Amino acid sequence: MSLAARRISTALSKNTRKRITELKAYPTIETWMNPVTRGLARRLANHEWEKCLSEIDFEYRMNDVEIAGRPCVTYETAGDRRDDLFLFYVHGGAFVSGSPRVNASMILPAVRNTGAQCLGASYSLLPDGRFPTPLEEVDRVYKAALKEHQGKRIVAFGDSIGGGILLASLMRWRDEGVQLPDRVVLASPAVDGVGASDTHRTIDGHDPHLRTHQGRSVQKLFQYYAPGEDLHNPLISPIYGYFSGLPPMLIHVGSREVLLGDAARLAEAARRAGINSTLRVFDGMFHLFHMHWSLSEAKTAHEDIAEFIRSV
Repeated sequence: MSLAARRISTALSKNTRKRITELKAYPTIETWMNPVTRGLARRLANHEWEKCLSEIDFEYRMNDVEIAGRPCVTYETAGDRRDDLFLFYVHGGAFVSGSPRVNASMILPAVRNTGAQCLGASYSLLPDGRFPTPLEEVDRVYKAALKEHQGKRIVAFGDSIGGGILLASLMRWRDEGVQLPDRVVLASPAVDGVGASDTHRTIDGHDPHLRTHQGRSVQKLFQYYAPGEDLHNPLISPIYGYFSGLPPMLIHVGSREVLLGDAARLAEAARRAGINSTLRVFDGMFHLFHMHWSLSEAKTAHEDIAEFIRSV
């Protein structure tokens, strides 16, 4: 039995234990920053996420649309539809990879389980998408979507760095008096560019996908995203922001993730600000495990998300 296999809990399903031993680590931050290797790293990361689409066992369709000058995606699945419910999705990818189409396996189950209409927003990736460009692009898409979906219940959904961009955007919209979503779902959110969470030190190396080397890689990534900026700026690291007035939040994270600390701190900061926040920690699960639809743990997580969305 391999060392990796011995470190996986027997409480997990057999398929999940096997999947953890098979998953590949994301490219290093140095690989992303090097213009010679960046393109290859992006293709490799995108390929791994696109493979997750093959696990989707229900009918779906993605349509490319342009919203506010940005290439976006709408999602449709078979089954009942709710014309009164709209999902706004911001994808992950560490500022350097991913797209609404590449990361579709994250959001498609929510569309299928709720019947909601859904739009996936895009933003420029690094090195073109340096702060505050992604915030400005997501802002334009969201405001355009508000006009198109007036009168509907709105739920915003962000994963990984998309969760950080979404949370920073929520703070910005609140301060501007823009209509906020009724609910927010954050899966494995990355919300601290300083890399201060304790889990960057205590469980680094246990996630098959994501290593942060005691938080140092997080700092390098955010410095690449926002060179010369104070990483405590809430529009860069929203964990340091003011939470009052934000919508109810559902936060998902796996117990193997170095971002477990970010999720815990976020839920507590929201609670202290009087926000209805719910933190779900999934034992033994890894970064963005929701994208692996064939795993029973992913299905359980998505049903929890759907219940939260339907409750709006």
